[in-house]
Amino acid sequence: MIQKKFVCIRCPIGCNLTVKKYESGKIVVSGNSCKRGEEYGIQEVTEPRRTITTIKQTKTGSISLKTDIPAKKEQYFDILKEIERKRVNKQFEIGDIFIKNVLGTKTNIVVTGVHEEK
Repeated sequence: MIQKKFVCIRCPIGCNLTVKKYESGKIVVSGNSCKRGEEYGIQEVTEPRRTITTIKQTKTGSISLKTDIPAKKEQYFDILKEIERKRVNKQFEIGDIFIKNVLGTKTNIVVTGVHEEK
């Protein structure tokens, strides 16, 4: 059996979860106050995901970026490297897709803010 403890981030309560994963594959979550906590606990031990946010410098300032859906935690740094590699050759607006299907993950990198230097 594998046991992990962490704080749930799915709602403002912040429950202290204990997740047990047995050799049979059965997963038991305790400490959650709602169904979302159980879902989060199961996801954290099977395939943890994270929303990625970052800022990319441009010739005229910077743009804020984020993933449109959470990406696999193991791909976090590879996605950040891909964002850093991409050249910025045009003006962006909030909502534009900066990178579509980044690294074949079905996750898009979306512009969430445009910050022009004055």
